[in-house]
Amino acid sequence: MHRKIAVAVSALLFALLAVAVTLVATMHDRSYPQELSTKSIVNLDFSSTGMDETQAIRELGVLSDSLHLGLVKVAPDLSGDQTGQVFVKVGTEGDLPERVRRFGNDQDATVRGKEALEHSYASGEYLVTGSTNGLPAFKTWLTGHRVITKWNDNNLGGTLRLVVKQGSFATSLLAATALMVSLVLYWLSVKARGRALRALAGVSTWRIQYEDLAGFLVAILTGAVVVDVLALAWTGVAQGWDFVPKYLGILVTFDVIVIALTMAFAVGMSAASWPGPAMLARREPAVKSLGKVSLVLKGLTFVLVLAAVAPAFTAYTTARGSAEQQARWKALADQVVVSVPAALGEEGFQQIMKQVGDVVGDAEKKDAVALSYTWEDEALEGVDLGKYDTLALVSPGWLRLMNKGASGDLPGLSALPADQLPAGVKEFVGPNLDLWTRDKSTGAAALSKISFYHFSQAGKVPLAGGGSGELIFPKDAIVMVAPQLHATFNDDFLASAASTRNLVFTGLGQTQALLIEHGLQYKTQVKYAAEEGVLLAQFTAYFAWLQGVSLIALIVALVVSSLIAAFITAVLRAKRDFPLRLAGQEWREILADRVIIEWCVGLGLAVMIIGFRRGDGALLVAAAALVGLLAAPVTHLLATRWTFENVSRRRL
Repeated sequence: MHRKIAVAVSALLFALLAVAVTLVATMHDRSYPQELSTKSIVNLDFSSTGMDETQAIRELGVLSDSLHLGLVKVAPDLSGDQTGQVFVKVGTEGDLPERVRRFGNDQDATVRGKEALEHSYASGEYLVTGSTNGLPAFKTWLTGHRVITKWNDNNLGGTLRLVVKQGSFATSLLAATALMVSLVLYWLSVKARGRALRALAGVSTWRIQYEDLAGFLVAILTGAVVVDVLALAWTGVAQGWDFVPKYLGILVTFDVIVIALTMAFAVGMSAASWPGPAMLARREPAVKSLGKVSLVLKGLTFVLVLAAVAPAFTAYTTARGSAEQQARWKALADQVVVSVPAALGEEGFQQIMKQVGDVVGDAEKKDAVALSYTWEDEALEGVDLGKYDTLALVSPGWLRLMNKGASGDLPGLSALPADQLPAGVKEFVGPNLDLWTRDKSTGAAALSKISFYHFSQAGKVPLAGGGSGELIFPKDAIVMVAPQLHATFNDDFLASAASTRNLVFTGLGQTQALLIEHGLQYKTQVKYAAEEGVLLAQFTAYFAWLQGVSLIALIVALVVSSLIAAFITAVLRAKRDFPLRLAGQEWREILADRVIIEWCVGLGLAVMIIGFRRGDGALLVAAAALVGLLAAPVTHLLATRWTFENVSRRRL
């Protein structure tokens, strides 16, 4: 019976481990697609090179072919629900499959030729799928051209470093540790009586230790083998048998680490709880030596859970919130930006400003252009915004784009009367509007062209950072809404906003047609606005799911460790509980003292944790403590009734 329970609990432990390994394998394949034989990942940033986007991609293609690197750029699939990815060959060499199967729930990816990069930025994530012999020469070229790089090699250590950075992985390790120690404690408690009798009969201490620990090792190995076989079978059937070797390698690595740690706990606790002659002479229960350890373990697990549940839940909600925010990038999936090549120079830029302004005017007539420009900390240095986080200038089209399906002309905003505007905002906006507006005006006349609003609900309106086009999510902001772009702003302002990705246009073909119509097809480039943002949205959505799984694992660990601690307490109190129950006493009367003590200690620990965290997450800690304390009578009742029945049948 006890062996079966040990096998079942160890199977639960290794099932949690298999889930963690599945997450690691998913992360590994997401980072290093197995079917592409990925050797390394490099993130390239060409912002400091001064190179034209087309030139940079062309140079990468030449290097990929000459050095046999097999460079592949990672890009999102902007069709459908934008959850898929595509891999684009930078060069012409390399024999890659048309479709790439992915581990986990990710949909299959497609491989496309270099022509798919015509409307992509050169900066981004690249995979090395060919030979690594040319990497030194490639790195030298990147350094010489001032390309900012970040490398990650395809090995388990690199993937583990990526996962360990996530707080959810630490939560999973906490859950596994609690289960490991609880399982060791359970095994020693059920073996305590036999160990004492054998020691009294003169059996060698080392032999008893060896046989008990060997039996424990067999039990956990049985649980591990059963779970691993099922996990491998599931991987082969659901994911593909090609993924099994990599999954098996990661799984065995984790298994070895967990089993080694578990056995180390077992050896240490076995030696510390060895029954002495005095205990045997007093006819005390052999399991008594584990009583204090059990209480310490339960208290420690309770403290760890209370300390971890608030950060874990906060991390989960933050990840969910971040995923929901970054999902706004999907609203920009069909949006493009007009890129002005650096080679055009300042003089060339001055020459095309009017043409860009005309393009904006024509696009605005079709409701196919939107503006968002947010001044961030450095740009606002010295400007008093009062209680607001930042200042932004947007068009109604941007608000509709970011709040598809929302009602109202300006969804997410509430009017901000002029008398409530901070003085610093008026001082900052007035002179700038004088420079930006098409019909020159100053002071109140310039301000009258703009309506002022703030968020009606905190953090619900995404804005684009000035100069980068990256989405930011302030809690509240002063939002200036320009009802018309071309009629309000001059060509200089519109061309500058377009070149910094703060103007987005709807539709690749539609925007290209406008540029051709105004003679800009050879002087500008059209790029997708949301490629990197959609990839980020996919990543944050994945980790939101990871946080949820880890929180569940922590709860499971607490339940199991609480049951084991209650069992040990019930065995220790069996000599008292059994006659009281036979005498007709109610269970609530029998359990009252231990439950009340646990409640008092638990409340004290909860107050200590809340004080230690200085009130941060106090409600979450209090809620977790309340659930744990209310569960205490249930676990004690289950354990005590089980002990009573087994004592009645002389099985304990």
